[in-house]
Amino acid sequence: MDSLTHAFVAAAIFTAAGLPHLVPFAVLGAVILDTDIFFSLFSDPLPTLHGFTHGGYAHSIIGGIVMTVLANAGLWLAAAAGLVDRSVFAFFGPIASAAILAGVFLHIGIDTLASPGIPLLAPFSDYKYSVGLLPGPSITLMIASIIVLVGMVIGRLSFVAGLMVIVVVVCLYLAVRTGSFLLVRGGRCKGRLVPTISPLRWMAISETGDAWTVRHYTLGRGVTDQVVFEKYCNTTPTEVRQSISLPEVKRLIYHSYIITAAKEGDTLVFRDPLREGGYIPYPPHFKRVAVPVGGVPGA
Repeated sequence: MDSLTHAFVAAAIFTAAGLPHLVPFAVLGAVILDTDIFFSLFSDPLPTLHGFTHGGYAHSIIGGIVMTVLANAGLWLAAAAGLVDRSVFAFFGPIASAAILAGVFLHIGIDTLASPGIPLLAPFSDYKYSVGLLPGPSITLMIASIIVLVGMVIGRLSFVAGLMVIVVVVCLYLAVRTGSFLLVRGGRCKGRLVPTISPLRWMAISETGDAWTVRHYTLGRGVTDQVVFEKYCNTTPTEVRQSISLPEVKRLIYHSYIITAAKEGDTLVFRDPLREGGYIPYPPHFKRVAVPVGGVPGA
């Protein structure tokens, strides 16, 4: 989900709870996690830092707590510099910190609905948790939020009316996505379900020892297409395991849905055929990597 929708959802919840004075702090918590989009400026050149990317370690439980601490530190510094009214901030200090943390965990909870998921237990595990209801990002919600924001700015919508519109849109969107998910799963579509932009179309990924099978499933029509990707081409699992721990390969795995490996001369080429082939557009970077056979640079 985009930052603007996260902000609107946090504002709507705190307003409905009768805590309008805490809305700015909840919104801060709801959007601060997405500042990790700037982490790639220093992490992209260093594959060992692959988790410091958008939707990465900052979106974990520990990362969320760290970002909350940083947000509070930023507010105190702003107050010390006279950029924030000290009396107001001091009065709401502890409660404001709780509101920021609530906004952070609200963001994390919502993002677990989306694919490919977030690493909740990072830095201890890179495994991404996802319910798999929403595509990442949700273009529909982002467009709706932008329209509402424009309506507020030009005075066509009041703040409360805008929040009500967002709540209705988000609830309807989640209802449609959930209903579609349940219908597809109830139709005995096997494998891991991956949502597409259209709520009527899904991808189901299943795995055998030597291949990935990707089925396109459309509501009302069933399986409309099937593609099989061989895991190994001119190589073996043993040879692949020798390179799997290289930072460049670990980064590719972190960003990918499935991985295949092909030996081309003295090089092993790892790729995510779903993202490389345009089946899934997100995440957009690090779709393939070539490393020396044996996993030893310069070999």
